[in-house]
Amino acid sequence: MTQHYLLSNKSRTLTLKDIFRLSEDEAFQILKINRWGNSDEVVCPHCGIRHKAYFLVSRKRWCCKHCQRHFYITTNTVFAFHKLSFVDLLAAIMIFVNEVKGVSAITMSRHLNINYKTAFVLCHKLRETLFKTRDLSPLQGEVHEDGAWINFTIRPANFRKTRKKQIDRKTKFPKFRPTKRCIISLNQRASNDDNLWGSNRTIVAMDYTEKAETVLALNHQFVKQGSDIMCDENPAYNDLDFHYTRWTVNHQECYSLFGASNNLAESFNARFRDLHRGVHHKCDNKYALHYANQAGYMSDNRRKSNGDLFKDVLQRCLWVLPLKEWVGYWQGNHRMTELLGMTAFSPEEISQSYFKNMNEIMKYELAA
Repeated sequence: MTQHYLLSNKSRTLTLKDIFRLSEDEAFQILKINRWGNSDEVVCPHCGIRHKAYFLVSRKRWCCKHCQRHFYITTNTVFAFHKLSFVDLLAAIMIFVNEVKGVSAITMSRHLNINYKTAFVLCHKLRETLFKTRDLSPLQGEVHEDGAWINFTIRPANFRKTRKKQIDRKTKFPKFRPTKRCIISLNQRASNDDNLWGSNRTIVAMDYTEKAETVLALNHQFVKQGSDIMCDENPAYNDLDFHYTRWTVNHQECYSLFGASNNLAESFNARFRDLHRGVHHKCDNKYALHYANQAGYMSDNRRKSNGDLFKDVLQRCLWVLPLKEWVGYWQGNHRMTELLGMTAFSPEEISQSYFKNMNEIMKYELAA
């Protein structure tokens, strides 16, 4: 019997002990290396010129030689205006990537001995960073699709005299909350990979229902023509027959005539429910897609070590501009609208600075 990857020592290349043993200067150097590389040159976040800027050791602050403006290691990053120490920020990322099914804000606050409000905002910053840096390149091959409902049922009052009537009424005419939403997932099966089974890419969206308009728009934008679409018998997927090969599964009979299945989508739904109901218990619809994207990220990278995940999330945080919804959140600066349909893939929901910085770092490393 093959050992589960998370039980092997290959999945554990970094520990919380390693983080908490760091001094503030060592944590500062880790941030600097992951943002600008291992050299004396830095990139001014104001003018964008890479050079050896003046560095004030006592303040840990640079002064650009070109625009004469000062900047810190966290300027124009997700951690801008931070009040936590560098070690606590690194430890928060370590805890975030170690929890496969997600970590609640109250748990984060207890681990780091910080205020709940601080932990709440910090966890949401990490989730939105993953959301803005999603890999939205087209899926291909075998793609499994399905929808999962969230925030939908109303539990009636449990009175003994009316219990029988309530059970009959709930069976015939179920009531749904106005907050009912559907999380639609597109899961690509890994191919030509001996180390990974199941899905390796997941793209999620949210809408009021699993309707044909949203399903068609998602597939046209994120799935290459000619791919195999595995779905259930929902009529919302009928319009995909022209550009794709559609295989359906009859869940009532629990089988498919052609041996097809959408188990990858069902597995994602199970992981997302564990995260949504089991850990966080509830979430606002304005941020529900961030939770779903976190579940997809952890699922797609399940074969990476926690050290690799730590480095990946840290670089994303350092390459994304400050998130306006989380600067002054507890003073009333909230996201006003939900990310429904294709609005989740609008330019303002995709971090262009992340891809720009990633390309610049790759060019600099190749030149070196």
